[in-house]
Amino acid sequence: MNSYLKFLIGIIIGLTVISCLGLPEDDTDYTPEREAAIISEYIDSLFARGYDVDTSAAGVYYVILEEGEGDYVQPGDSIGIKYVGFFPENSGVFDTSEYWYDDGIWKFTYSSANLISGFYNAISLLNKGTTGLFMMPSDLAYGSTGTTTIPPYSPIVFELELADIYQQSTE
Repeated sequence: MNSYLKFLIGIIIGLTVISCLGLPEDDTDYTPEREAAIISEYIDSLFARGYDVDTSAAGVYYVILEEGEGDYVQPGDSIGIKYVGFFPENSGVFDTSEYWYDDGIWKFTYSSANLISGFYNAISLLNKGTTGLFMMPSDLAYGSTGTTTIPPYSPIVFELELADIYQQSTE
């Protein structure tokens, strides 16, 4: 019992010392200039891999990886999408539907959800079965303030797949 208590006190002291040291500060200068360079480099890398990069009217850069079929998503449609969100400069994943939903599909009514404008715009370019890469400049994502996991002035990329458009019951 005495050795257990000493071990426990040792762990507590060790954790206290480690927590007081803190982690190194991120000294990256998040600026619009840095963002422009990241966007340019990512688009160049897509062209180098043979992709045709388009730009939506709202300013979302995109590549359709697999064409779908049928009607495009309209406001009020109930849809299911699979997504992976990542940073274009290092491919670091910050969110994925696989993490949140058992079947990996986020089901919601389009336009009634609280979406960033770039994500909302990207979904409007999808019909059932379409898969694409959608890069959103920060002004269509989390802007100059960012979030706890996304730094300010950070462009982000989502790989999106429209799994389904669900029919509403008329009964």
